[in-house]
Order: sequence, then structure tokens, then C-alpha cells
Amino acid sequence: MPLRSLTFPNVMDTSSANLIADFFIPALANASRYDRGVGFFSSGWLRIAAKGMVEFAANSGQARWVTSPILSEADWEALRIGDKARTNPDLRDVLVQNVKDLEQSLETNTLSALAWMIADGILTFKLAVPSNKLDGGDFHDKFGVFTDTNSDQVSFNGSYNESIKGTRNYESIKIFQSWEPVFSNLVEADIQRFERLWQNHDPNVRVFELPEAAREQILKLRKDERPYPEPEWFKQRRLRQSTLNHKPAKPIIPSHVTLRDYQEKAIDAWFNHDCCGLLEMATGTGKTITSLAASTRLYEREKRLAVIIAVPYQHLVDQWQEEASAFGYKPILAYQNKSSWLENLNHEIIEYNGRYRNFISVITTHSTFISPDFQASMARLQSPSLLLADEVHHLGAERSRQNYPPHIPYRLALSATPNRWFDDLGTAVLRTYFGETVFTFPLEQAIGVSLTPYYYYPHLVPLTDDEMAEYEMLSVKIARLINNEDDEKQEALKMLLIRRANLLNTAANKLQVLSELIDKEAHIEHTLFYCAPGQIDEVLQLVGWEKGILVDRFTAEESSPERQRLLSNFANGILQALAAMKCLDEGVDVPSTRTAYFLASSSNPREFVQRRGRILRKAPGKVHSIIHDLIAVPPVALDKDSPAFHAERSIIRRELYRFKEFANPALNKHQALDVIWDVAAHYGLMDF
Repeated sequence: MPLRSLTFPNVMDTSSANLIADFFIPALANASRYDRGVGFFSSGWLRIAAKGMVEFAANSGQARWVTSPILSEADWEALRIGDKARTNPDLRDVLVQNVKDLEQSLETNTLSALAWMIADGILTFKLAVPSNKLDGGDFHDKFGVFTDTNSDQVSFNGSYNESIKGTRNYESIKIFQSWEPVFSNLVEADIQRFERLWQNHDPNVRVFELPEAAREQILKLRKDERPYPEPEWFKQRRLRQSTLNHKPAKPIIPSHVTLRDYQEKAIDAWFNHDCCGLLEMATGTGKTITSLAASTRLYEREKRLAVIIAVPYQHLVDQWQEEASAFGYKPILAYQNKSSWLENLNHEIIEYNGRYRNFISVITTHSTFISPDFQASMARLQSPSLLLADEVHHLGAERSRQNYPPHIPYRLALSATPNRWFDDLGTAVLRTYFGETVFTFPLEQAIGVSLTPYYYYPHLVPLTDDEMAEYEMLSVKIARLINNEDDEKQEALKMLLIRRANLLNTAANKLQVLSELIDKEAHIEHTLFYCAPGQIDEVLQLVGWEKGILVDRFTAEESSPERQRLLSNFANGILQALAAMKCLDEGVDVPSTRTAYFLASSSNPREFVQRRGRILRKAPGKVHSIIHDLIAVPPVALDKDSPAFHAERSIIRRELYRFKEFANPALNKHQALDVIWDVAAHYGLMDF
């Protein structure tokens, strides 16, 4: 059952309630994670909370404890610090002082259970020692957070320790649920406080991990049988170790990859910013190779690394897998049905945390990345770890930015256009988490280096009489609402703007102009037609049936294997052309494209930059690219004194910005600029 199904009072005390039976056992039985900061721990607590701990273990739950080194002799023997304690006299002195007068009082079976759960990664302990301004004191905090598979959380704090004596004293705890709005901030504060301690980021508390040598000592306490069912991941690991004989994954830069100078500079810039930041590189400049090389060098520095790669679409997961495999990755692919990846991911995380593996990786979609199951798995991951986000602007959306993992220290974001269109807040939050841009390589610099030069031919398309009438009607309505801040009016304005944009994108005369342009071509090959929704069937009718060109559709409706077949046929010339919508905007490599016709335009910089980048990728025998841009323009006869004119002017300014972005780097820049001059002059925008 989820935590949300349980009912707890806001305050519980040992006089009026049984904290073990009424709180800890049901919370443990329904949780997938238990994070606890506690001043005193005794393994005897496990015995009295056994029912909840057994269910927690059987459900593959994982608990993280930060506690003081005030331990009984028996627990000290079970949790000995090992190498770190022997090389750290301060910690060793604290431990000796706290344990020398304590007696061994725990039963053997409890110690065996404790040892088994630590060995299996169900329990992980770190020891906290106050330092700096708190030097000489004890770690005396007492708080905890339970998390279930739905990412609901229950936090508590109070005077209660995890010890038998804690059940006999008068103690109390306050309880907060994350789904209660009044308590959500308090729960979040406890989560962040624990992560600061766990990651050793508190300036006045030093936190020490149990070294592997201590784990080996613990394992000597085990009995022949576990006090709970053997975890499934342990069986799988044992099976893999017995049936597979191969080297573990280890990232390397492959011999066939030679980084360009700008890629080396990008990696250096990222390292100079503590391995956090954004690479703002034009589409086609090798962001994938650059980021994989950066991760390889980070692994070389840290000696161990966990890498999470998040991409916007499923087909990009497959593309990244192909590239990453060449770098020595053996990634888990996390998308679609969680039964195909969740268990394996959790197993590898446990093995990584336990230092059985030095390198693990997972490639996932943005939608899976923010899912509760994936987030719960990531929460268990220990440093060093890297989040690598491709087309990171997507992760600035409101739902996505609520799921940035705070405990992952290294972050690398990729995008040609990281700023979100009309979303300053999303852009700011995204940059706060991933870091500011540390390196830029714009399209103008990339042309001739990693992208082909291009010719840009804009074609102004007049509206029909009916379209002009509808356009003016919509513009008048837009003008009335443009400065109205009422929410309902703003929603109405949004719908009107969408209707008007669709009117321009699907203008009937575009097909006539397109027909004339095709007739001028001696031969059509390696050609893309970018269409608006609802327009693609008309384009296929014109291009395929009327002009006799071998063309097929490339949309979100085609399956992944079908898309691969289409791209292969397009690249080898079996298909002369593809008619596509937005699914070619990001991530789909079509370097063989020579010519593109844009029937659907977008003033969103991200979309038009991505589309142009797809076309300019280099390919054997490709000297340059050609872009035909069919632009439906509003009537220049619109009265300058009309209520629609000033609203119209701001719209035209954005369109001219897109036009300028296309024209300025083109080989025929001045020829292109001449085409739009009359429209710019009419609206007083000659300085565009």
C-alpha cells in the first residue's frame, strides 16, 4: 500500500502510543526508501521493529542512516570503519572514546540480520562528526523521511532515537505528509537537510563512509540463512557472475574519434566550471560526441562514475545508445514498460553503491526521467554521478523542473537553443540547476567546419481574398486583447494567435508556389518538405501523385522501425523526398538532405534553428544546402491607423527575426534580404 493510505496523527509520544507498532512498522512496510539522521543507533532497535524491517527488506527497500559514532561494542564490530578510521585519527579517537566502556548486549541473530542487510545494500550507514564551529560536540539530530514508490513522503522529527531505550523514555515525534500543502515545505526541508549531510556538504559536519574493508568484516557475522527472502537483484547478480565472462563497462574515447579543437575547448570549459554547465552548440556540431568524451574524462578523474543520460524522444535513446556503446558504455535503456528496465537499474545502482561496479549508465527519455519510479531509483544513487541532459530546454517545463535530483553533483546540459520560448521562469530554473552556458559554438562558426554552407530563398506567398478577410478579422480581435491581463482574456488571445498562425502556415497559395518551384527543378532528390499539421496530405498529393516524385510521410504516427526504414531509403536514394512535421525538429539525423522546402514556419527560435541544423549536416559529396522558405505575409495594405496595425507590427517583428536568422549566414544574404524589404519598410522595421 502507498504511504498515502496510512493515517498518522501530527504528534505521537511514547506515553500515549507505541511508536514502533503505530508508526515505524506501518511506515517501513509501505516505504521504498527510509532516510534517517539520528544521534544514537542500536541494532537492538531492528529486533523490536523486525516486522516492518522484514517487509521493507522483502520489498527491496533501501535505508540510509547518518548517525553519530556513539555505538555499542557489538555494533562497532558490525559497522567498523576500517581503512578510513585507521587513516583518520580524529574519527578513530571519537570512536574509541564512545565505545570503550560499553558492553556487548545484542543478540547474535540481530547482528546477523544487520550484517546481511548492509551486505545487500538494504541498509547503508555513514558516521557524522561535528567540526569547525561545532567541533567537540556530538551529532545529535533526530529526523527521518519515508518515501514510497509514488514519491509520496512522510517526514518526522523529535526526540526519539533508534534504540531500545528510546522506546522506554518519554519521547515524542512530529509527523508531516508531503501531500498535505501546509506540511509540504517542511517535508522538503527535511529531504534537503538529509541530502546535505549524506553528500558531506554541511560545512560544520564531517560525514564518513564505511569503507569496503568494513563490509568484509561485517560479512563474517552472517548466518547460513537470511532473516528475510533473498533479494531478487542478488540472485540476478549471482546468475550474471556465473554465466557471463566479460569485462565490466568502462568508458573510453574510441580510437576512431578525433575531437575537433572546439570540442576540446568545450570540455575544458565544463571542467573549469566544476563539471556543471551548459554547452550551447549548433545542431550538427557533435554535441553527443563532446559530452561522451567529457564523461569519459570525468571517469578518468574520479575513477568511478554513474551516468544518467536524459533525452526527449524514444528514437534518441537508440541513437545515444549507438554512440555511447562506441565509448565503452553498456547502458540500461529506460523507457516504455518499466518491467523491462527498473529491476536491472536498481540492481546496478546497488552494485555501484556497494563498489561492485565502478561504472554504470542509463539512457532514458525525459518523460521517464521525471516518473516516480525512475526518481526513486535515482534517489538511491551515490556520488560520483553525472546527469547529462540532451535538448535540455524540454526539462525547463513546470512538471520537469520539479524533479531535478539535488544530490547529483555533476551536470552537463546540451542544446543549440537552451532558452525557453516565452518562459523566462523555466529558463531561469533550468540554468540555476544545470549552470549557465560555459561554451558556445553558434551556427555561423560551424558553417564550413562541421556544417555545410547554404543558399536561402524566401518566397512571399499572398493570401487569398477569403484568407485576407479572416486574417484581418483575427487581427482586430487580437488587437483588442493584446494588453488585457485578465486570465480568461489571455487564454482567448492565445487561441486567436494560434488560429492566425495556422492560417498563415496553411495558406492555400503555398501549394501553388511549391508546384511552380518543383517544376523549375531538373531533378528532385534528398529533399525535405516541412509541413504544418493538416497540410501533409495535400503536400503528398501534389508532390507524389501530381509530380510523380517518390515521397513518403515521416510523422509521429510511424513506428520506430518504420522511421528507420524511411530514413535509410531516403539516404540511399530509394525515396526522393520526405514530407515531415515536427518530429524531424530534434535528434533525427538526415545528413543526406540537399534541399528543404519550409511550408510551415515558426517564430520559435528553437524550432527554426533545429530545422535548419538538420539540413546543414555534412555528408559525402554534399557541397552546400538549399532552403526554400514559403512565407505567407499579411496584407501590406493594412491601414496604419487601424486598431490591428500596432499589434500586427510586433508579430511581424518576430517573423523578421526568424527571417534574419536564416538570411544572414546564407551565401546569398543580400539577395534574400531584398525579398522581404518592402514588408519591413511598411511596418517601419527596416533595422530588423
